[in-house]
Amino acid sequence: MLAGPKGKVFALAGRWLLALWLCALLSACADRQAAVEAATALVETTYPGQLELVGAHLQKDHYDVVFAIRGDPFTRIRFGVDRDASRCRPASPCEDRLHRAYAAGVSAGVKLRALNAAFPRCGIVPLAVQDAQAGTGFTTVVELDLAVQDQQPALDRLTPCIAAFRSALPPDATPEQRSLKLRILLPKPGETARPPALLTFETTLARTPSDDISFLTGIGPETDRISAENLRVHPAFLSAKKVRNQLVDAAAGALSADPAGGHVPKLAFPTGARLDPQRLDVIRSYILACSTARKGQGPCKTDIAVRLRHDLGTGEVTPEAILREIRDISGSLHLPPLPGRGVG
Repeated sequence: MLAGPKGKVFALAGRWLLALWLCALLSACADRQAAVEAATALVETTYPGQLELVGAHLQKDHYDVVFAIRGDPFTRIRFGVDRDASRCRPASPCEDRLHRAYAAGVSAGVKLRALNAAFPRCGIVPLAVQDAQAGTGFTTVVELDLAVQDQQPALDRLTPCIAAFRSALPPDATPEQRSLKLRILLPKPGETARPPALLTFETTLARTPSDDISFLTGIGPETDRISAENLRVHPAFLSAKKVRNQLVDAAAGALSADPAGGHVPKLAFPTGARLDPQRLDVIRSYILACSTARKGQGPCKTDIAVRLRHDLGTGEVTPEAILREIRDISGSLHLPPLPGRGVG
């Protein structure tokens, strides 16, 4: 237990911080309630009896309030309410945002309804929706058993799904509605994915471990086949602590064994990462490092790159080269592009 003047100071400081936290919490709750009330009043004036509240989400400087069309599980109307909720009233920019959000929400709902109708019938069950705030640009999560060396046969299983999806859209569907963004998860050994009874914008993944690799791909409005060369690694995989530590440790080991030496910053991240042109289990990337580093002088200036090959099958990370003097006189970074498919 703290005693004496010093203890009293710490106790007072603790109470002061707690009071600040409670004030911030109460203020946020009040802001949220005001945003919901203002949005609900505007919705009832603009679309009387049509919409019902789903929720509110705090953004950087405002709340997004989400409504559903009554009786429609697929359509969500999401629009931003000013932090000063009193400004959200008829004949205001807030009403303009509501009208735009209504049109965008209806468009995205049409697309999601078509996905629900088409994909399960073709043997590929969608598991979740991500990036719902992107409107018709949302990402559909599916599970697909991609082969390590040749992914095209598995991806070709999606071709009839794409055709069925487009057939389920209205004839006047927009290019954005006809396009698809997919995140592909690999099956877990011995596990079977449990598809949702209905895919909605509230459907989230049951499992989302960041150190499990997944892949992104997509097609434009006129494309009917997904090519293996368009697969990309989901960026969350490389930013996961376990993977990043492996890469940083391998780069540090390579520099410690090199006579010229070097220092890998504590917060180093993979740069220029690429998925192998053919294989799913090989990723190449750079880790940036510094020729010199001095304690107490802030982050060091990176001027070295260690090129790494990460074999996901064995877990081995192999340094392939150390590149020095990677910046020009203006400080701009110049690295040879790595071969392969993209990340993110």
